[in-house]
Amino acid sequence: MILTFSATGNSYHVARRISDATGIPMVDMGAAERYHRHLYDAKGEDVHLVFPVYYHGLPAVVSRFAERLEVRNPGRVVCTVTCAGESGAACEMLQERLGDRLTVDAMYDVRMPDSSITYSDVFPEPDVEGILSDAEARVDEIIGSILAGESGDHRTMASTDHVDEVHPLYKEARSTEPFAINDRCVECRICEDVCPEGVIRIYHRKPVWDEPECSHCMCCANLCPKAAIEYGDGTAGKGRYHHPDYHVRVLGMPLRW
Repeated sequence: MILTFSATGNSYHVARRISDATGIPMVDMGAAERYHRHLYDAKGEDVHLVFPVYYHGLPAVVSRFAERLEVRNPGRVVCTVTCAGESGAACEMLQERLGDRLTVDAMYDVRMPDSSITYSDVFPEPDVEGILSDAEARVDEIIGSILAGESGDHRTMASTDHVDEVHPLYKEARSTEPFAINDRCVECRICEDVCPEGVIRIYHRKPVWDEPECSHCMCCANLCPKAAIEYGDGTAGKGRYHHPDYHVRVLGMPLRW
C-alpha cells in the first residue's frame, strides 16, 4: 500500500507515479487519520509512505497517523518525501513515530516547487517548470531503485543541521487564528471540501477554521480559485501553487485513490 499525505499535489503526484509503476494502490493518509483508519493488512506488498517535509520534519497529521499505524504482513517499508530545499530529518522522525511496529528499509527525497506561501512567494513559472522536469527524472530514479528492491538511504537533500532550530517553530505556525478571507470570496465552499483535516466549516456561507491548530498545509489558500484566503500578512500579494496534475477536488473526493 502507498500511504500518502498531500496538500497541493507534489506528494500526491510522486505517490501516483509510484502506484502506476508498482501496481500498489494509494491510501489518503489525511482521510485515514480523520476517520481513525489505522489498521491495515499489506498482504506481503511493500508499504510506502509519501509526504511533504514541513519545517525540516513531519507534518502534524503524518506524525499523528504514524503513531497509530499498524500494518500486518508488510513487505519492505519505503519513505519518500517531497521538499523545496533540505529534506531535514523527516524520515528519521517517521521511524521514531513508527517505533518497533515497522522499520523503514529505504529512504528517498524529491525536490518540488515550494507551496509554503506564508514565508516566500511562489516560484516564477519557468522555474516551476524546470523544478518539475528535474523532479520527474528524480522520480524515475526512485522507481528504478524501488523496483530493484534496493534498501538504505538514497536521499540527496537530507540534513539535521537546522532541525533542532527550525522544527520547534512549527508549533507556533500551526495556529489557525491568522486565517481570514478577503473580499474575493465567492462562497464556493471548496476550502471546506479540500481541507485534509476537516478543520474548515462553513458558517453563514463563509469559511471558519474550527480548530485552534491545523497541520498548516496551506491547501485551503493554494487551492482557493479566487486566492481569497490569507494567513495574516504572510500571504498578501503572493501567488498560489498546486501541482498541475492536482485538481481542486482531488483531496477528500479522490478519483484515483
